[in-house]
Amino acid sequence: MINRLYRKIFCRGGHGIHSPFVFDLITTVIEEKRPFYCYEQLSAVRRQIGENCDKIECCGREYAVKDILSRFCFSERDSRLLFRLANRFQPQSIYVFGSDLGLAPLYLTSWSERADCVVFEPVQSIAAIARKIVYKYSPASINISVSSNPEITDNRFVDLIVWGNSYTDTSKETRATGDTDNRDNTFSIDTFRRFLPLVNDNSIMVISGINSSGKNRDTWKMVCVAPKVSVTIDLYSLGIVFFNPKLHRKTYKN
Repeated sequence: MINRLYRKIFCRGGHGIHSPFVFDLITTVIEEKRPFYCYEQLSAVRRQIGENCDKIECCGREYAVKDILSRFCFSERDSRLLFRLANRFQPQSIYVFGSDLGLAPLYLTSWSERADCVVFEPVQSIAAIARKIVYKYSPASINISVSSNPEITDNRFVDLIVWGNSYTDTSKETRATGDTDNRDNTFSIDTFRRFLPLVNDNSIMVISGINSSGKNRDTWKMVCVAPKVSVTIDLYSLGIVFFNPKLHRKTYKN
């Protein structure tokens, strides 16, 4: 709580940042407050999911769909940031790990129907809901497959990779029970390194839950100093990773 309050007071508006690239990103994308054209429709989809009381199995327990939205998915604030990042950098190819009940791929492809999005979802029941959502609301190419430990199947570069909450152990239940080491979809530095062949100088990676546990904080620190990584931005709830070698290696907090 103190850490987040300190950031709110001293790390906003690009305070103390000398990199023109990072300063512009923070002031015109990360902290952008204007309502974009797609927000209203996406919020309506979120409200629809938030009213769904149907029970499905997730993480070995039964949850109402609306509870999965609040417990395991990106917040609306972070979802809108995903859209703004995609809108700024216009990725043609997107990998999403964790379907977010279909919301993450919707936000990430709303900038253009030309975007090609591949989603890996570890939970079959959530994948089924996500498919219905993207089929109904997105004209973009979004392919959702069920996989808890996805492998690299081709050699193409990916412009944007998003590690959602399903792959980074951010849920309260997982942290409370401590049952993170038994999950084969847990994000780790080894997972990060395994997918490095997919990135090039212009690729971006977003990782959720970087401060949700000590284990995740340690993983994030290793990501920040990993080969090929240049700029990293710690937004507390998620981290953004850039691989452009023209950018000076540094971690920024906001």
